[in-house]
Amino acid sequence: MDAKSQGAAELLRALQRTAARFSEMGRSLSRDFFPHVRVEIISDLAGPAVRLGVALELPGHDLVFETAVTVGDGAFGVRGELVLDGEEAILVLPPVEIADPVQCAALLDRYADELTTPARWHVQRLVESCATDS
Repeated sequence: MDAKSQGAAELLRALQRTAARFSEMGRSLSRDFFPHVRVEIISDLAGPAVRLGVALELPGHDLVFETAVTVGDGAFGVRGELVLDGEEAILVLPPVEIADPVQCAALLDRYADELTTPARWHVQRLVESCATDS
């Protein structure tokens, strides 16, 4: 297998890992905060970008954790964000363009980690604020 094929295979594995991490995060939060959290997996493989993530529906709020990878002229673009209620960007990871697919895969892994790590804290905070508002 040549270097380009190996790089493409590594990027594909990173996309699969990212999808699995968001899916597991969503299942875990839904289970732990039942019945307050509903989960919708974001897995958009068509169009100009591969979008992976999870949308969480809580009482009175929506949280969307999402990464995206685009392919341009000789480079991959990676971005990530956490958005509250479709308006407030809680966390915006800087968009980066990378020519090397292995480096792109590593960045995608890092972005997935940066988005999933604080998820439980954000959900807990929102569930508690809903309980106090009731």
